[in-house]
Amino acid sequence: MNVFKNSVYLPMSIFIAILFSVIIFSLTTTTLTSADETQQAIDGAPAGLDIQKFFNISPPLNTVTDNPFLYNYARTAKDGKVLDLADGSGKYGAAWSDTSAGNYLDIRKDQTVSAWLYFGAAVDNELLNGQGMALVLQNDPRGYNAMGAGYQGLGVYGYDKGTTSYYYLTESKPTVANPDYIASTAVKNSMALEFDSQKNDAISQHDESPTQVNFVPGGLRPGTYYYTLSGYDTRDTANKNPIPSNYPENSQFGAGGGYGHIAVTYPGLASSYALLATGAQNQVNSAWKGFTTAASVIHSGTKAAQLVDAGTDENPIYWHHVTFTWKHAENGESAQIKYAFNDKYLDGTINNDTTTLGGYPRVDQTVKVDPSIFGNIKDNKLYWGFTGANGRSTGVYSKLVVFESIPALVHAEAKTSITDHTLEKVITDDSTDQSVAHGDKLTIDYNVNYDTENSRADWNKISADIDLPTNINYTPDNNGNIATINYTNSLNGNTKTEYISGTNLTDQALKFKLAENLGKVSNTAYTNADIVINGIADNTTDHDIDVPEKPAKFSGENQISTTSTPEFTVTYQKNWLLNFKNPDPIDIVYNDADEKLNLPTQLSYDKNHHFKKDDPIRYDISVAGKTYTGSSQANSTDTSATGTIPLRSIIGNDFWNIFKEKTTQKITVMATDKDDIKSNTVTYTVNVLQDKFLDVNASKDLDFQDINYLSTNKYLKRKSGYSVSVTSLRNPWKLSVSTSAIKKGDINFNGILVYKKKDGTTYDLTSDEVPIAENDVVSDQLVTTVISKDWTDDTGPLLKQTGVSESGKYSGLVTWHVTNSI
Repeated sequence: MNVFKNSVYLPMSIFIAILFSVIIFSLTTTTLTSADETQQAIDGAPAGLDIQKFFNISPPLNTVTDNPFLYNYARTAKDGKVLDLADGSGKYGAAWSDTSAGNYLDIRKDQTVSAWLYFGAAVDNELLNGQGMALVLQNDPRGYNAMGAGYQGLGVYGYDKGTTSYYYLTESKPTVANPDYIASTAVKNSMALEFDSQKNDAISQHDESPTQVNFVPGGLRPGTYYYTLSGYDTRDTANKNPIPSNYPENSQFGAGGGYGHIAVTYPGLASSYALLATGAQNQVNSAWKGFTTAASVIHSGTKAAQLVDAGTDENPIYWHHVTFTWKHAENGESAQIKYAFNDKYLDGTINNDTTTLGGYPRVDQTVKVDPSIFGNIKDNKLYWGFTGANGRSTGVYSKLVVFESIPALVHAEAKTSITDHTLEKVITDDSTDQSVAHGDKLTIDYNVNYDTENSRADWNKISADIDLPTNINYTPDNNGNIATINYTNSLNGNTKTEYISGTNLTDQALKFKLAENLGKVSNTAYTNADIVINGIADNTTDHDIDVPEKPAKFSGENQISTTSTPEFTVTYQKNWLLNFKNPDPIDIVYNDADEKLNLPTQLSYDKNHHFKKDDPIRYDISVAGKTYTGSSQANSTDTSATGTIPLRSIIGNDFWNIFKEKTTQKITVMATDKDDIKSNTVTYTVNVLQDKFLDVNASKDLDFQDINYLSTNKYLKRKSGYSVSVTSLRNPWKLSVSTSAIKKGDINFNGILVYKKKDGTTYDLTSDEVPIAENDVVSDQLVTTVISKDWTDDTGPLLKQTGVSESGKYSGLVTWHVTNSI
């Protein structure tokens, strides 16, 4: 028995051990640290400008006692193209524009900054993404050496100093610095657009408690602990601290946001800070060291934003693009800042999705700002740059920046459009009609325009990297050229044409260097380059193809401009047929004021081709030697569509001159769809009835049942269905009936034709006209009243026998009389 047990369990224990080792190996190979993911973000960073050419990273000049933030940890990575503001727990840093290199913001002009930002990848732990960074405009006397506090200070706000006395293992006497002290340690004369990836709320017990930043021992006397408190995002729920009038609209103390928020702030003003009560739970929380108040900051135009990694595990989106625009004050209006966050994807294509779909929602905001916060600006030049700081968590992610454009050094914009020469239309991002057809001749137009008013330097050594849209066949011309560049200079009128060889095109990726610079400094530079590429739309499938936008990037030493083609649809080959069903005749009444003569239409496609609801249909109409055009929409998503042609409204005042009373008109119509597919021609027959109408219609034969010679039936019933109806228009009427003698040759039938009513009353129809029905209602519509519908086998016209008749077939004449009853 023991041997049997060993033979069963030993293999099973080996199997379990092997399975366990596989699981452990799988887990360890898929786990990434924050350092790993930060390096992945750096390795996959978008193209950027050389930071060392245009920015200055200098140590801070500290002028305030007890300020522990004495260093600038910012550095560059990836050959100087990536700015790492904070790498590691508690690190902070700043990089300011180098004005000697022409990098500054001229407050008198509209200026634009575009950059890529990275905050981290911990979607379920904001502490690992904290604290954040800020885009700052400043006129601090320290210039390159300006620096604010770390941690929640983001390198731009002041140090909210909190202290406790330490003696014999206890801390006591918590004190908090006032707003004047806090502002004195901030970047002065500044405005910040903060990207805050961690909420610092002194009311909530779930956020970070005060962070120790220094300790000064006291020897035999009490020492001092220095803290930064976690309260800059605390809301003033009691509204005890009014917002000063020089702050933008929609301002408040504190902020919110799930994965972060964006807001405008004035870090250098003491009025930007206020001491608010901490939450009751924090006041008794030992981690809060007894602090009962903490400083909060005024946030303006706050917007929640997805600052951290988006996408999926297989396709993470580390980088977030921001376009920042300074709109200078003019015509008595305030200055403004505008920004668009997540406004394009890493490949350069535009993102207009403001929902959370895909985890990359676009955020746009405009905030009025007060330029006086910058103080006395020398030569109207402001420093600008980025500051950033990490939280205290181990494994916190770095704060990274890649620069695309520098304000007013070069300001150049790239736009793209597609021209369909066959359909004679231009497609842009704003076009409502974005479809082309198979075989259409297309031109892709990349227009790169240098801003001569707001730029100070030439845009040199421009490289083009263009991903051409799919479903277009691009063929070099007879000289082997795939693209043409038309240069123009708006300042002197100079022009030049350059041709790009087809050898620069590989798998629809077109790369080349522009032979000319764009700018105004050099007399040989041009201000606009228009790059045109021709092709033929290609779709040989049996369905429409939606072509996604494709990016294009134009990179120079001091500017990177991107654009993307608009999305468009290539419809498949137009080899279907449009069938127009032949209509039934139509009766109308002459001179009827309500007559619209709506011609019913029934169109259909073959080859399972479908209409779209808003497809335009054109009708070419011919009547009485005159031609007209009508139009409608298909209002169908099937292979068939029905509609009407309001012919009277199309013809207008000449309508009754064409459709005369008691005439028949032929109308020919051909339909054409949006793809210029023409239908067969159909003919409508329109009978124009008189203005007033009264008519009686009766079946041709009134047959009665066959009988035997010696039949004694008193009444002979009708043999088959017999119908009598009156049609009237604007006519009251009376209907009567009479009959002639019933004979077989010269032999009379022994009987009479009678009319029997429901109540049994019987009328002899051979003696006189007998009233049958009447209608006193005058109708403006053609109304048909069926008299015979209420007859039964025993009512209506019957044949009454008065004796035995000789065998044979007898006949007579029944006359129905309808008269106007007025």
